[in-house]
Amino acid sequence: MLDASSLLLTFLREAWMALAGAFLGFALLAGISQFLRASSASVMGASHWVWSSVSTLLSILVLGLFAFLGIPSLVSALQSSLPGTGGCGPITELGTLASGLIGGLAALRMLKAAFASMVSASLGGSSSLANALLECGETIFGMILASMAIPLTAWFLGTC
Repeated sequence: MLDASSLLLTFLREAWMALAGAFLGFALLAGISQFLRASSASVMGASHWVWSSVSTLLSILVLGLFAFLGIPSLVSALQSSLPGTGGCGPITELGTLASGLIGGLAALRMLKAAFASMVSASLGGSSSLANALLECGETIFGMILASMAIPLTAWFLGTC
């Protein structure tokens, strides 16, 4: 059971690193694009385009900070709040496995939400940090509810 959990957590960690690298690359390209757009708009004298580019650049910066500073903090808080042991015997191992997988899935899903908001913001869409935060909240709530299934099942079945 421990080998399977370490293999799955390694896979989720590598997936998070790949998505974080893509996020960083896309954020840098979107930032450069918005900077060039603001520069060309200022040369043409289009102040509306300048402020639109500046606001998009700021939203990209905020989304990037949230992705690399906020999500790891949220996941570590989630990991510490999840029950590590769900009973005795094999239920304990299942509880530990579920806790680790829930944290890994939550981190990956939250970064995916931030990435989708970043893509939309860089293309000039209406998606913002609020949509990413909303999906992150849904992820945390769903994962906490899912983590309660194994301890409640152990208590209901009376395994200990």
